[in-house]
Amino acid sequence: MNYTDWLRAELPPLSARTSTETLEYITQAKSETRKLTIPLVFLSAVALMYLMNAVPSSYGFAPFESVVYWVAFIVVVNVGFVGTDKLESVIIKRRLRALVRNNKQG
Repeated sequence: MNYTDWLRAELPPLSARTSTETLEYITQAKSETRKLTIPLVFLSAVALMYLMNAVPSSYGFAPFESVVYWVAFIVVVNVGFVGTDKLESVIIKRRLRALVRNNKQG
């Protein structure tokens, strides 16, 4: 996601600031949220793999042996990636808002 454009659209006073300042906010927000987003991505992958092995096998499909399984696997992985990206984006946006708000007060 292009956080620079989002930040300038969300908070118009930042449009007057330099790109370097905006980039510093983004870099700081990403580094501060990394401890939350990396485990989130890992746990999402583990949950997807568990679901993709447990659910189809409970319906009688052998994992990795049928076309239905592979289609479901591809759909679930793509949905999982999109969901994880959206959640990561929400976390970073929330942190960016807090950083800008704290900088205005300080």
